[in-house]
Amino acid sequence: TEEYIDITIPQSRYRFIKSYVHRFLKENRSLFERRVARHKIRDCHGDLHLQHICVTDDILIFDCIEFNERFRYLDVAAEVSFLAMDLDYNNYPDYGRAFIGAYLSCSGDSEITALLHFYKCYFAYVRGKVIGFKAKDRAIGEAERRAAIETASRYFELAYGYAARPERPT
Repeated sequence: TEEYIDITIPQSRYRFIKSYVHRFLKENRSLFERRVARHKIRDCHGDLHLQHICVTDDILIFDCIEFNERFRYLDVAAEVSFLAMDLDYNNYPDYGRAFIGAYLSCSGDSEITALLHFYKCYFAYVRGKVIGFKAKDRAIGEAERRAAIETASRYFELAYGYAARPERPT
């Protein structure tokens, strides 16, 4: 994302998030190792957000990253965090908290509470990065490019909020 600094993400936010991620990984190495040892890395959806869920008589989840196992195999805490982040992004934080609470109640995996904001930050950042690629796409019009920059910037702001105040996002 370095080439998008000051286009979709301010340099100060970029540096802050980068510092937060490196510090978190260093300080929580044993937690990540423990989760691997406890088989918390699973074949998951990989990018579970609202547009991949259809609620009818049942709940249908579709469009997983079936083409790339590396993206699908992840900590279940990351999968839970992705959907919770997307609920936050779409102004449904209460649903995100309810979803996390239900997951905790059913799974008993209380370790994920230490990882939620880290993974939310990560996935908000990834969404900002992927959407931000359109900022330099010559194949799209100026209006779509501006919309992509705005959307990417919102995701980067959300990532910053998780990094800046992990206990209560800004």
